[in-house]
Amino acid sequence: MATEKNAIEKFLQSVCRFVSTEERARDIKDELRDHIDSYIYEYTNDGLSIEDATSKALKQMGDPCTLSSKFKDKISKKNRIFIASLISFLMIILLSIDIYAYMTNFYTFVDYLIQITFIICSIPLIILLIRTCKKSKDLYKKDPLFYIQTYKESNSYENVLKFLKWLFIFSILIIIVPDLTEFKYIHKNEISLRTLSTLTILIIEIIILYCSSPKKTNNIVYTDGILTFESFIPWDSIAGYRWVKKHSKSKIIYSIELRFKKNSSFNYLFRRRFIKVSSYQVNLIDEIFKVNNVEQRKSF
Repeated sequence: MATEKNAIEKFLQSVCRFVSTEERARDIKDELRDHIDSYIYEYTNDGLSIEDATSKALKQMGDPCTLSSKFKDKISKKNRIFIASLISFLMIILLSIDIYAYMTNFYTFVDYLIQITFIICSIPLIILLIRTCKKSKDLYKKDPLFYIQTYKESNSYENVLKFLKWLFIFSILIIIVPDLTEFKYIHKNEISLRTLSTLTILIIEIIILYCSSPKKTNNIVYTDGILTFESFIPWDSIAGYRWVKKHSKSKIIYSIELRFKKNSSFNYLFRRRFIKVSSYQVNLIDEIFKVNNVEQRKSF
């Protein structure tokens, strides 16, 4: 009986390999499992054994690869360029403010240092998004192995990002609301350059947090590596991985923590990376990492 259950689960997992959320995969599996069970019930009543009935029922369902294309989620290919262009545009605005402030002697040395440092630190993300967009065009011509499924529940890492995002949004409101209430009394030349530059920086930070949020990423596994929203992670750049389990609303949330090799560009940009993984895919992830000689660790 266990063998038959494993065969059914393997079939359902194959069908849902291009589904990006646990909730949708669960609904699809429940629907298909009902059909499989009805076929098994029918075939066993005809005198077949459980093993033969299960095998015949799965054949009756059809080829799992063909079914997987039917349930395949659509993932946008244009978001990376849009985000990179938006950040670049805002950075040009910020740089223009700095140049104007320099010409009018409005800023102090500390102001320049903070904003130039921020611009320099933001450039790697833009470069990474552009590189990932180019890489994704090549990868989309290939057949992916599967999508890493995520879920609605938030992990601790995501809660921190959510808190920071709302903190920045609240900061924008604190800055902009007083100016809006007194706008008719303010001459356009009296609007503070520091206010404009601070607003620009906060908007850029919110966009960066958007890119970093596990809910916004669509992680696709290829034979060459993992394609995320803002990067492509080759298998040979990963030094190791470990599973992180957290409890949220009486449910265990699984995330996989990746550590990158010292000679990898990811070690400079991220050092470590968290990817939310559906509980249904834990064994599948372990298997793909083992095939690519990536060691699982209990701690780093």
